[in-house]
Amino acid sequence: MMDGEGDVVSGWKNKLQAAVTNVTPASILAHQHAKMAEPGSGNK
Repeated sequence: MMDGEGDVVSGWKNKLQAAVTNVTPASILAHQHAKMAEPGSGNK
């Protein structure tokens, strides 16, 4: 972690998600996170 290896992820699905996150614009990620944080979003 100290050498810049902050993206240590296990499992192929998590690795794919981490790779997609690295190329997705921050505005889109912020919108997705806001939707997940809305009240009642845990019921979906």
